[in-house]
Amino acid sequence: MRFTLIRFVMAAIWIICAYKWSDYKNWKKYYPTMMFFGFGDLIYTTVFKDKKLWAFECDFLVCSINELFVIFTIFFSTTLLFLSRFPKGIWKQIKYIVFWIALYLTIEIFTTSIGMQKNSHGWNLWWSLFHNSVQFPLLILHHKNPVLAWIIAFIFLGLIMKNFGVPAILGR
Repeated sequence: MRFTLIRFVMAAIWIICAYKWSDYKNWKKYYPTMMFFGFGDLIYTTVFKDKKLWAFECDFLVCSINELFVIFTIFFSTTLLFLSRFPKGIWKQIKYIVFWIALYLTIEIFTTSIGMQKNSHGWNLWWSLFHNSVQFPLLILHHKNPVLAWIIAFIFLGLIMKNFGVPAILGR
């Protein structure tokens, strides 16, 4: 129950921040990319179901409901905040992306330190740093060019599958 409570508090913080600082009144403008982020997580949980690289501990909610809760609260709020406040100017954009990568990494350090998230099969904070360094620019790209973002996302998925020995074909 402890992890579920922490997750609810984290979700509430994300929703409040999105309400306070995002362009939530124009959420429809960001909705396709919110779905892209959510589908990315659902694709991960499907493809890696037998060999999870990271997983959140479930102590109250069924794991699939927990996953959906995170998508609809934290990931959607993240996307709304991230995209609606994206600055102009290359150096500001770079600093902004680095901030979000560091924020997500800090959250992961916290969640792994309390046992809320478990990494396995060789996944570690360096891989998470790499993942986040791809994820946030990919959200921007999806907002501007969804087809190209999906192509890159599937290439990234294939590379991660290959690197961590997750077969794409049954019987391998």
